[in-house]
Amino acid sequence: MGEITVVAIDAPKRRPDPEDSLVVMQGWLHAPPDWDGTPLERLWNQKHGRSRLGIGLCVANNPRRHFVVTNVPYDVEVVRAELESLIAELDAGPDQETVPA
Repeated sequence: MGEITVVAIDAPKRRPDPEDSLVVMQGWLHAPPDWDGTPLERLWNQKHGRSRLGIGLCVANNPRRHFVVTNVPYDVEVVRAELESLIAELDAGPDQETVPA
């Protein structure tokens, strides 16, 4: 899988209230046109409980994929680091793709 990278993550337009510190972020991944984002979505969703990751489909063989991640802290670098960590975990091999339920 080693060709998947986080291209950009947009900070939410409005900062949340202190009591509601979780936000929705969107961004873009660079991935081969035939890449199926399901394993990354599944791994994120298993590891992050209330947070959900959704990755868009390939459009016209474009390597740029849109993604949305919900219920994350208002910190772009934390979200980027976690995505990159999970991508690296999937790159490590098929044994790493499953997380105990």
